[in-house]
Amino acid sequence: MKMSVNQTNWAKKCLSPWLLLLAMLVTLVPLQAMAAQAEATVSKNVVAVNQVFQLSVSVDTAINPDSVDFSVLSPDFAYGQPSVSSSTSLINGTMSRSTTWTIAVAAKNVGTATIPAFKIGSSQTTPITITVLKNSQKNNSADTDQANVRITAEVDKNSVYVGESINYRVKIFIGEQLSQASLSAPSGEGFAVSQVGQDAQNNIVQNGRRYLVITRNYQLTAEKAGKLIIHGATFNGSAVRGANGFSSGITVPVNKDARNITLNIKPKPTDYKGLWLPTPDLQLHQTWQPQVSNQNDVTTKVGEPITRTVTLRIKDIAQSNMPNINLTYPDTVRIYNEKPEYSTENGYSVMTLKQVIIPRQAGKVALPPLTINWWNTATEKQQQSKIDGLTLNVVADPTANSQFSPPAVTATPPTTAAINPIKTVTSAGMWPWATLVFAILWLITLTLLLKKRQQTILAPAIITTGKADVVSALEMAINDNDPIKVQTYYQQWRQQQHLMLSTQPQLLQQLDDEVKAMMAAHYSPLDNPWNNQTLLALLTQAKQLTVIKHTSTALSSLDPK
Repeated sequence: MKMSVNQTNWAKKCLSPWLLLLAMLVTLVPLQAMAAQAEATVSKNVVAVNQVFQLSVSVDTAINPDSVDFSVLSPDFAYGQPSVSSSTSLINGTMSRSTTWTIAVAAKNVGTATIPAFKIGSSQTTPITITVLKNSQKNNSADTDQANVRITAEVDKNSVYVGESINYRVKIFIGEQLSQASLSAPSGEGFAVSQVGQDAQNNIVQNGRRYLVITRNYQLTAEKAGKLIIHGATFNGSAVRGANGFSSGITVPVNKDARNITLNIKPKPTDYKGLWLPTPDLQLHQTWQPQVSNQNDVTTKVGEPITRTVTLRIKDIAQSNMPNINLTYPDTVRIYNEKPEYSTENGYSVMTLKQVIIPRQAGKVALPPLTINWWNTATEKQQQSKIDGLTLNVVADPTANSQFSPPAVTATPPTTAAINPIKTVTSAGMWPWATLVFAILWLITLTLLLKKRQQTILAPAIITTGKADVVSALEMAINDNDPIKVQTYYQQWRQQQHLMLSTQPQLLQQLDDEVKAMMAAHYSPLDNPWNNQTLLALLTQAKQLTVIKHTSTALSSLDPK
């Protein structure tokens, strides 16, 4: 059957799109049948434990950068963050694309490890077998890696007594980037270990290489005699390696142990007496406030505080082994002990004890000396250190005596004039007796009038003389929570207000009790807070009574009667 020209043209027009589609399908069939090629390679296949090497995974097509799952490495390898690169090339009219992942990898254990196959789309890589050796079996790069971090340890002496302490110094030399670093203390049976001070850091250059040096000190106290071994401090961290050149780096563990050290621990001598204190140096000092020049004759007043500060410095001994200082004082003084303060200075453990001593009554008071026995480890002999006591001559406050002494009444001339006629007249009837009675009554009246007038004049003087200064100083000391000043100014104010306070025994007792509570709270070994508002309120109440007393006295002096 023959087709006309028009029919042929119509067939071409209808079949052209289908022929074009068929041609494209024929062209694509070989491309679909040909899968993308994936490949994995390593920079080394014989490595040491924790030695970093390079792993590359590539595929000859453009693909999503997240197409490779590197978590399959985790059982046997440590790895970093991969870097991804893509490339496109056109050669002789043929276009090609590729994607490559580069990552830093390090084997965790000695033996044979396998880098598994990576699946990328419909393709996957071939597994790679890695031989992992010990560090000592790899002479070059592994040793170099290990030399990046070094640790050393030393002690200041190798022979000590039981109870004596030594200084253990450890240094870490760091020549690479580290993260999550930690240092474990040395250990050993028969030792008590504690860190001393803060870590010190400095930079040094050795053989042209710069190191960061971290220094830490430990105090080791021997608790039993014999040959004891100090197991060295241990450093643990993670080093960031492989960051230069081919990837963002990988963290690999770094573990270093300091050398073990053997010490000879000597026992306590059998003939030693007293508390065992082995040390090459013990220093015992004291100071007094106010300062004293003569230990045997110091004059003070009742109620005036004296501060005694005792300082004990012992070399090469732990703070926990410092002795307790117990001093027995006579009952004629009141003692307030502050909490001991401890510190460490150049190998010395230092204890400072402050005591406030307040005489309670007049007379001679002997404050005790202090003697401490100790064993000199340098001379291997027992020694004593001593501080002297102090003899106080406590007197009553002269200000209080002058204020409270009774007024002198001079009535000698009238008495003499009245008594002489009685002695010279032997018989005068009843008039001598009447005169005598009148004279006695007159003297009594005169004495009462003088006494009342003296009290009227004296009361305002007691209230006003020095009152404002002492009260202001007392209130300021209370607000500042200064127990020494409070005790001093309170005693002065109490003496000034003796007449008024004697009429208010309950208020006086409350004031005394509150001052004692303040002193006890401040100097007690327990941490007891004290609220100064109660004492301030009681003082305000007493001041109001003083104003009332002063006003009533002034009004009575104006009474015409």
